[in-house]
Amino acid sequence: MELIGKFQDQELGRKEMKKAFLVMMALVLAVVLAAPVSAAEFKYGGYWRSRIVSSDNVQDGTDLLDDNYNRIDQRLRMYFYFVASENFRMVTRWEVNTIWGQAATGGDVGADSNNFLMKNVYAEIKIPNTPVTTRIGVQGIDMMGGWLVADDFSAMTMDAKFGAVKLLGGYIAARNEDFTSTEDNIDDVFLGLQYANGPWKGGLYGFYQYARNLNASYVVYTVPTLDNNLFDLGLELGYATKQFDITARGIKNLGSTDDAFGNSGDYKGWMAELVGNVYVNNFTFTLGGFYTSGDDDFSDDDIEAFVYPLGRSHYWSEVLGFGAFGVQDQQAPRGNGWTAGDAPSNLWTVTAGVAWQALEKTKLGFNYYYIGTAEDVTADITNGDTSSEVGNEFDLLIEQRLIDGLRLRMVAGYLVAGDARTNIADDDDAWLLGAKLDWAF
Repeated sequence: MELIGKFQDQELGRKEMKKAFLVMMALVLAVVLAAPVSAAEFKYGGYWRSRIVSSDNVQDGTDLLDDNYNRIDQRLRMYFYFVASENFRMVTRWEVNTIWGQAATGGDVGADSNNFLMKNVYAEIKIPNTPVTTRIGVQGIDMMGGWLVADDFSAMTMDAKFGAVKLLGGYIAARNEDFTSTEDNIDDVFLGLQYANGPWKGGLYGFYQYARNLNASYVVYTVPTLDNNLFDLGLELGYATKQFDITARGIKNLGSTDDAFGNSGDYKGWMAELVGNVYVNNFTFTLGGFYTSGDDDFSDDDIEAFVYPLGRSHYWSEVLGFGAFGVQDQQAPRGNGWTAGDAPSNLWTVTAGVAWQALEKTKLGFNYYYIGTAEDVTADITNGDTSSEVGNEFDLLIEQRLIDGLRLRMVAGYLVAGDARTNIADDDDAWLLGAKLDWAF
């Protein structure tokens, strides 16, 4: 009975939270409807790209399996803004994706398909005579360079700027498939405080994901899940001048989750990142790295590995970190007990790089990454050997500005595999080659 009462109290609290957001939404709409009506102004913009990518061993890390990958695709994004006044505008963003030769996306002969997608549709409302702006609808939300979230969500967000300080908060409907039940719902709430003054900037964020009876965290070990409460507390600091800049970020996983066997585990993971750039004439020198915790004991119920709410997206290196080519139709590269891609877990890196603006429209870049695991993982299942060395990655980038804003970017990446790349004795190197032509308008 005590457990039932606790659950009912939680549900009542969350219902009251939703009611509060609905009341705020009603007040905002009332203010807008009371404002003078004027003719809407129309603005537009967009982005187009076409790219080719070829790779091998990025997914499986061994020549024993075949994951050779070759693909050409293109994307068109169209942005349309309907501006009623300085206090109200409607934002819409649409997307068309095509994989060459694929019938489902209109890339085959005949080119007919139903692949016109909505990215964003939301109302942006500035409440007159106040510092408050609210956005209601499907919108993009990005916090902490994608370490927290960076995706499109059905949400209501608000922010208020007071000089150098900005307050922000919002509600995200991450999942609601069954309208007659809340059993499979995922609801998110976040609050933030940002500061920007001169060379200094910073942010403090709290992000709560309640996934009810779902295993919704991107990396999680307790399944099946009955009650999943993940709370992330994040802090970022930055300092920038014309000569150099430095950014530090950290996130601590908090909260807990229960499983069907009566066990309860606490989220205890964490991450830290430090990156600095130095600018000397036409050169940019970069030094940095990140650390994401791993699980040191799979026999207990606690989750020490760093986990993410739905909607995370942090790109880093070209081979293991999705880089310039982002998420495609493959899973993130992973090994036995670690994950890379745009959601690193049980992984740490040290990176050094240099970019050279060789000519007005030509830039060359080189980056090196040492990649290891925070906790040792099985390197050879036949004899039980362990290791923490995933490998050494080398990336070369060439960027050429062409005509009227058209840009060509070419990438070559090579990973010298370490023993922790896979859990078999044969760890083979991976490579990736790609080129992307894009234009923002």
